[in-house]
Amino acid sequence: MKLSIRTKLLAALGVDLVLMLVLGSFALHQMSLMNQKADFVVNQTILSIDLTNAMNDVLLNYRTRQMEYILNAAPADKQRIEKELLDLEARMDSIFRKYSASYRPDQTERLIFEQVQQDWQRYVDLTHRQFLPANRHSNTGNVHPSFGRLSPLYGSLQANIQKIRVQSQARAEAARESVETAYSTSRFVIVSETILTVFVSAVIGLSLSGNIARRIRALRDATVAVSGGDLSQQVSLRGSDELVLLANNFNLMVASLRQQRLLLEERNAELSASLETQRRLMEDLVQRKQAEEAAHRAQAAAEAANRAKSMFLATMSHELRTPLNAILGYVQLLYLEAQMRGKSEMLSDLERIRSAGKHLLTLISNILDFSKIEQGKMNVEIDTFNISTVAHEVVGIIEPLARNRHNTLTLECPSNIGAMQSDAGKVRQILFNLLSNAVKFTEYGTVTLTITRECRADGEWVRFSVADTGIGISPDQMARLFQPFTQVHQTDPSRKYGGTGLGLVLSQQLCRLLGGDISVVSEVGKGSVFTVCLPAVLSSAHTADVRLDFTQSVQSAVQHKADHATTALSLPSTTTLSA
Repeated sequence: MKLSIRTKLLAALGVDLVLMLVLGSFALHQMSLMNQKADFVVNQTILSIDLTNAMNDVLLNYRTRQMEYILNAAPADKQRIEKELLDLEARMDSIFRKYSASYRPDQTERLIFEQVQQDWQRYVDLTHRQFLPANRHSNTGNVHPSFGRLSPLYGSLQANIQKIRVQSQARAEAARESVETAYSTSRFVIVSETILTVFVSAVIGLSLSGNIARRIRALRDATVAVSGGDLSQQVSLRGSDELVLLANNFNLMVASLRQQRLLLEERNAELSASLETQRRLMEDLVQRKQAEEAAHRAQAAAEAANRAKSMFLATMSHELRTPLNAILGYVQLLYLEAQMRGKSEMLSDLERIRSAGKHLLTLISNILDFSKIEQGKMNVEIDTFNISTVAHEVVGIIEPLARNRHNTLTLECPSNIGAMQSDAGKVRQILFNLLSNAVKFTEYGTVTLTITRECRADGEWVRFSVADTGIGISPDQMARLFQPFTQVHQTDPSRKYGGTGLGLVLSQQLCRLLGGDISVVSEVGKGSVFTVCLPAVLSSAHTADVRLDFTQSVQSAVQHKADHATTALSLPSTTTLSA
């Protein structure tokens, strides 16, 4: 049967593995047996010998104390010896307990040990019942008969303890001989199987390597010839393994190379003809590269212009607001002085100046705030404030404007609306912008501010809805609703509304800065409803993320403008670019 090289190698490896597994299993079994015997010698036999030696020592000391008891006549010495006898008895009991708990003797040793326990108990009983009472008050130094009656028990104890020692030594010797036998058997089997494994591996390895090397040499000679340019080589091998498949593939490869050579000669002529075309394409690429460099310069100029615009807005807004505050202060003083002097004909003119100044201050403040948000420098001051108080303050400011437009301003706010943990100034500014817009685009109508509190999965939120019955917003105007410096009604020739077009976009960015957002629903001729949803509790980490997102959006807008410039620069040279 013809087998592949992989199958042959796996079979050889399998034979080696089987032999090694048999060898390993046998060695582990023998080592386990030797370990058990060695463990028995260390933990059992030595322990037994130590315990029997300890028993013998206690018995000799006990016997010695009895003789001292007879020879000493002083009562104090006799009391001391009696205490020592009690200590020796307690020590012997401890040895007996340890022997029973830690040592596993065979049946013969256990019977001898039980006899030792019984003899010791009788020996101790006779000592306390006969020997000690008979010799406690004797001071003659003569041996009392009770001491002689203890001698047979003493001799029996010594003999039995010696038997236990002999039995333990015999078990240790048997274990040692068993370990030696197991070691000799293991060594013979391991050496034999190792020799067999080496022999089988050598036979299989030499036969396989010789066959494989011979056929590989044929393939090597053919490849060397092909690498030298001889494409007429053919390799013929017998068998059905991987080398035969490799030889067949080699033959197919050589045939394919012969065909490829012919095709390459044909393609060489075609490539030579296309060199002129490639040269022209390279010239076009150089021109495009120059256009890309110009586009990068345009992008850098756009970014610099955006930064200059932001700096200009911030600087000019600040510089304009400073003298304007002084003008408003002087107007307020003139208004109070006119009231005090009774010049009522001047009050209306001063009121118009003050209203116009406040309106101008609002426009400048919106530009400054928008510039701060655009630069990511708008700070958020989080504190706890009453929602109803802020709403009434804003309504009180907007109410005169609503009356001037012949509008009815209504506040719907529950008395138990509670408090918010956010930036009260920015919430007030959002409401002021929305109410101002509602009043501006509504005449002889109604403007309603509705405040509710709702619970969501992520916590409590506060909803501010500003509804008006004004002119409304068309669907095509919705797309330009939140664009800066844009008013959706500025194309209406019949009407003229003031403002910079920053109120809604500033309100939207402030809402997002406070963790919420703004939405609008409107119908032309029937009015609009602007809804602001803000979290009742604002985290400081969220405001930093929003400032970063807005800054990135501004940079994306600048990049978009630069891309437009890149597209324009990459047009043909006949296209006219406008600044």
